[in-house]
Amino acid sequence: MQTFVPFSDLARGMAALDTKRLGKQRVETLQVMRALTIRDYGWRHHPAVAMWRGHRAALMVYQDLTVDEWVRRGFADTTRASTLATLDEIPEDGAEYRSGTVRMPPWFGREDVHRSHRSNLLRKDLEYYRAQGFDDPDDLPYVWPKAEKA
Repeated sequence: MQTFVPFSDLARGMAALDTKRLGKQRVETLQVMRALTIRDYGWRHHPAVAMWRGHRAALMVYQDLTVDEWVRRGFADTTRASTLATLDEIPEDGAEYRSGTVRMPPWFGREDVHRSHRSNLLRKDLEYYRAQGFDDPDDLPYVWPKAEKA
């Protein structure tokens, strides 16, 4: 499970993802949203979930940009509505998302986080991501930040 954030510009990050990973991001983002919302849901303690804790509205923005890029590439989406419905289970998070002033997690914009994600993407498909301009080492471990608890 992972939500890739290779850049602090989320739209740029989604545009850089290969199609296989982009498609998986939609499903994994829905799973992360559910893990942050539904008591006893699987994956609740996974680092990819912990990094978004307290920032469900920001995760919905991430999902929107992921789906937008997916649709731009000519694919149909089946995840945005379910992710939004899960977000709306906590009304104040849905309200934050709709307000247009979404708080990003405190790790957002940290170059060590973004660089570790680029490095791990390079390991998944070196040729593709080098062509995307990723010039990072391909052997960095993930940096798993924690967001504040909700």
